[in-house]
Amino acid sequence: MQRAATPRGQRLGAGSLAPLSAASGLRLEAFREEHVADRVERALAAERVETAEDLVAVLRRDGRARERFRRSVAVSHSGFFRDPEQFDALEHRILPRLLEHTRRPRAWSAGCANGLELWSLGVVLNRLGALDRAHLLGSDLLDENLATARAGTYDVVEITPALRARARWERRDLARGDAPAGRFDLILCRNVAIYFEPGAKAGLHAMLAGALAPGGVLMLGRSERLSDPASLGLRRIEPHVYERSR
Repeated sequence: MQRAATPRGQRLGAGSLAPLSAASGLRLEAFREEHVADRVERALAAERVETAEDLVAVLRRDGRARERFRRSVAVSHSGFFRDPEQFDALEHRILPRLLEHTRRPRAWSAGCANGLELWSLGVVLNRLGALDRAHLLGSDLLDENLATARAGTYDVVEITPALRARARWERRDLARGDAPAGRFDLILCRNVAIYFEPGAKAGLHAMLAGALAPGGVLMLGRSERLSDPASLGLRRIEPHVYERSR
């Protein structure tokens, strides 16, 4: 007998979040409630099941379904020189100033998706004559994104051996609040925190600020801003761009 459809928004009960987190390997509590509810609804339709409990069972037994759900929640969008005005600011104002004070620039693309953001940064550093002394790190939550980034095979751009030699990649869950070792002169974390609930977003911004070297720069997405940069030891230097006090 076919079950009656449950109204939208009523199928993710308070007790469903922990099992879904365990089955998917995601800290779903770190994401905005409405975002998670929307992605669960989409997954229920895609996997043709009725309840969150049914979805948990599917995610536990079906690796492809689990991958689809993880990609849906951890939204991954990237592109070569995505948001060109931000890369223009990097090339003509931000990086030249940073390069005056550091011989070996360290940059981190936090939430790098398919890697094109970090590769775009590498192209800019090459234009500025600083690629051969740069350290480039890309991190992402999803293994399939990192596989694409490491392969570096795209239709839009050819990744040169010189650029490949400067980049490394690692899996990192930004919702868990741990930064890579060392300090960075530039951190790009664009359009990641917009999916986080307020507490997780504040924790992410604090972690990113703490990972900056003195004088280092944090660039957020065009729709993002810090409400109180001074509390993190930062000051706004451009729209959506913040510098750590020296």
